[in-house]
Amino acid sequence: MSKIAIGCGVGVSERDLEIFESFSEQAIKITQHASDKNCMLYIDAEQTFMQAAIESFGQQLTHKFNVDDQAIIMNGLQCYLKRMEQVIRNEVQTSQILGYNLGVKLIRGAYMNEERTLAQENNYESPVWDSIEDTHKCYNTVMEHVIDNIKPNSRCIVASHNVESCEMAIERMRANNITDFRVRFG
Repeated sequence: MSKIAIGCGVGVSERDLEIFESFSEQAIKITQHASDKNCMLYIDAEQTFMQAAIESFGQQLTHKFNVDDQAIIMNGLQCYLKRMEQVIRNEVQTSQILGYNLGVKLIRGAYMNEERTLAQENNYESPVWDSIEDTHKCYNTVMEHVIDNIKPNSRCIVASHNVESCEMAIERMRANNITDFRVRFG
């Protein structure tokens, strides 16, 4: 893979494609260097209006670089999004079918108020859960699913300040006899 694929969209100019191609080439060089050094790279999660492109880019890098005994790419996944439970279940299953190592950083989310405002202003359903309790439930459900299905060369970062979630993660690690560094906290 010498390039990262980009979808076509309304308003994408030739200059946009040139910039993306340059970015893609630079990102692949950086990721190759990280792979050579066995150093993790984190792909951060952002607002939903740009997240699909970020997720696609991160997944493509994951398929290329999270192989053999390495998990180089760690994709940030925001559990305050209503679609995230299915996204994470799909990602776990796809990693098993295609044989790459899962690399996820589980995040509750940082743009809840902005997402709700954008949805209201643009007359579409809010992509975020209606309550913090729903967000906690999604986070804990997907965290347990990832830990229960994590393979020896996969990685999960439990990025949480929530004591209950951290305690649940530790309990799932014990239940699955995970004593190595596959699951980390941040």
